[in-house]
Amino acid sequence: MKENITYVCKLSSELTELEKSSFIEIFNVVFGTDYDLKWFNWKYMDNIYGDSYMILAFYQDKMVGIRSFWRNDIDGYLCYQPCDTAVLKEFRGRGIFLNMSLIALKEIKGAFIYNFPNENSLPGNLKLGWKINKYCYIKPVFNRKRLEDDCGFIEDDYLVWKFGNCPINKYYYYEKGGQSYLLFKRKDNIYYVLGRFNNKFNSYFTKIRFPILFNYTTDETIIYKIFKNRATVVSYEGEGQDLSKIDIPIFKGDFF
Repeated sequence: MKENITYVCKLSSELTELEKSSFIEIFNVVFGTDYDLKWFNWKYMDNIYGDSYMILAFYQDKMVGIRSFWRNDIDGYLCYQPCDTAVLKEFRGRGIFLNMSLIALKEIKGAFIYNFPNENSLPGNLKLGWKINKYCYIKPVFNRKRLEDDCGFIEDDYLVWKFGNCPINKYYYYEKGGQSYLLFKRKDNIYYVLGRFNNKFNSYFTKIRFPILFNYTTDETIIYKIFKNRATVVSYEGEGQDLSKIDIPIFKGDFF
């Protein structure tokens, strides 16, 4: 069956309606979600940076695997982030994930590619030539006066598209010293600070007055030493790229 798998690589704007619906169906089956075309259009068709690369795997006329390299630029650099990858259960173990990855990397040669893999997918990334860019650790926010210095700024157009108009997640904000901070709810009254933003966009989010806040840092924390939890950031070095010029903000992670 392996030799009967065919692959199609398209820009997101080139997908047919049938390909979109099949993409969404595979994602929902594999991950147990209930996403619809509104989610797909928000993430891919309304993307403020432009087209993403979509790699589709077919067995005969049936779509059996999907992988997207999502356009998610940083500081004016052309960037892609692999995400929304799924292969139907009965077609796993046939090299489909690897082939989809190799096709995409060839197509977008020259762009900066980064990702936030979990511990299960990290070894596969490293085998493909990815390198660990940095680790991000969770720390409690004790001194809220330092938040402004500790948080990156989320640009207006990105804030509205990625967070304000997101159809699948709800986001919150906290105000301190005239600054607004975007929050992602972890559980109960515990929130992660994703960054600070222009407070004229507060109406997109729900205000939280007394949250328990956690922030991300690149310095190893006591929490990590106890629970061994961290976010790993990897990047793929293209020829002639200077990775030191690109700092990957935590809020660019697809998992928020």
